[in-house]
Amino acid sequence: MERLNEYKVLTKNIKYYRIKANLTQEQLAEKSDLSVSYIKQLESGKEFKNITFNSFSKIAKALDISVKQLFTENTKIGV
Repeated sequence: MERLNEYKVLTKNIKYYRIKANLTQEQLAEKSDLSVSYIKQLESGKEFKNITFNSFSKIAKALDISVKQLFTENTKIGV
């Protein structure tokens, strides 16, 4: 159950920080060198089997945040 909550926090945070950075999913994919479909799957909570720390790192760097922020509950978005 704990892992599901972490994924929920992650999916909401990716979307929150992407929008805050004024990026589309396509722009985030390009900046992070990941596919658009992968970003869409992450934000929708459908893809967690193949995600790696490297992917987290790329996304965080593209959003100009720390990897830790991707997993930290954010009260601004009700996570």
